[in-house]
Amino acid sequence: MSSWMRTQGEEREIAALQSDQPFNRLPLVDLHTHVLPGVDDGARDDEESLRMLRIAEEEGIAVVAATPHAHRCRADRVVPAVERLNARARDAGLGVHVIPGIEARYTTGLPDRLAAGELLTLNGGRHLLLELYLSGPWPGSLLDTIAAFHAMDVRPVLAHAERYPDVQRDPALVLDVIAAGVPVQINAESLAGRVGKGAQAAAEYLIAHHMAHLLASDAHDARAHAPRLRSAFDRAAELAGEDYARFMVATAASIARGEPLTLPEPVDTPGR
Repeated sequence: MSSWMRTQGEEREIAALQSDQPFNRLPLVDLHTHVLPGVDDGARDDEESLRMLRIAEEEGIAVVAATPHAHRCRADRVVPAVERLNARARDAGLGVHVIPGIEARYTTGLPDRLAAGELLTLNGGRHLLLELYLSGPWPGSLLDTIAAFHAMDVRPVLAHAERYPDVQRDPALVLDVIAAGVPVQINAESLAGRVGKGAQAAAEYLIAHHMAHLLASDAHDARAHAPRLRSAFDRAAELAGEDYARFMVATAASIARGEPLTLPEPVDTPGR
């Protein structure tokens, strides 16, 4: 796969995440946002996109993935929109860098859509942001679809796992997904309790048991759903320890670089 957006400046920004800086100063990568203007239910216009990027920079976020909903935004619109937004951000004096991606809603036909060029991996690398429906049962064909992606050398990232009702009832559902090599992403606002107690409890459980591997904002605007991550990483350190929270920071950076991941074994999980 191509890596059209990996500039030298971006590589330096992502590489900085591997430094020995204090935990609360680590530059962050946000791999799930709806920052592109006017393409889905995220930023309404250029001005809101820039406000979102300004908030991200204030949060210490160095790299932001633009991941519009695939069912609302055609894949061929994303890269030009990212290039335009990066130019606007530079003109506004912002240092945060935007990389392309897409959030693909689960169907069994997703591998075929990726092969047809209808989806984008994160930064042109090996990972695809995959969301399930927020209502309805856990898909019984999910592992088969993951295997189909693996046959294409593509690794899904499970978006906002804590928001799915079945996971809230039984967090152990994600164990088979993790065993299949799929990193689990948690929304920062879920961890803060802003989308309900069920999502918050599931997010805390998944992090505490090493069943979540990265945090992202899923930002949709510059107001209630802004790209804020720093306090969520502080909470992750409280739940799982600073070393694990640092691993979560580094995981997002590795995904942005298209690197293979080794996921840790979950800890203290009940048998199913």
